[in-house]
Amino acid sequence: MRSFPSTAAAVTALLLSSVGPLPAADTDVHAAREREMLRRTQEALRESQAQNAELAAQKTAAEKQADEKLQAAAVELDATRKKSRSAQAALQTQLESALSKQTELTGLLADANRQLSALASKQQTTAGDLRQTQQDLQASKASTASCEAKNLQLYRYSQELMTRYQKKGVWASLEQKDPLLGIKEVGIENVLQEYQGKLDAEKITPGTH
Repeated sequence: MRSFPSTAAAVTALLLSSVGPLPAADTDVHAAREREMLRRTQEALRESQAQNAELAAQKTAAEKQADEKLQAAAVELDATRKKSRSAQAALQTQLESALSKQTELTGLLADANRQLSALASKQQTTAGDLRQTQQDLQASKASTASCEAKNLQLYRYSQELMTRYQKKGVWASLEQKDPLLGIKEVGIENVLQEYQGKLDAEKITPGTH
């Protein structure tokens, strides 16, 4: 941009060159008009320069403000990108941790299911063994009761035999007094055979109870 004096001189020279030689009477009037025109021109130039300076200042301020906003936006965008990357990394870590825990829980669940299956199978086996044991116990109780009954019956037979044996002396006396009323040898053998049969019937044989 040119300086004010050179501009004013150029305008003055332009005005002077556009005006031809004037009479002497009109010289003062013409000079006054030229000075007025020059003053107005100078004022217009000053106003124009002031407006240009103001516009330039506004432009500079606007450019500076725009640059500051652009830099602030760039900083904010960079911070947002960093936060986004950090959040994405955190989410990725959480996802990997969740997948790891899910895998671990799946393994634990599979182990628990296997243990439950084994326990159920063992319970079935134990229940079968318990039923068999109960059956064996019932059979043993029945066998024991049968043995006790047979032993009691054998005891009764032996007591009866002892009683008869103790009375043998009386039978022998009767035989001496009256041979017809006494017990002969054949009668005694019959009694012995009778008790032998009873004892054999009550005899406990292994594997039959």
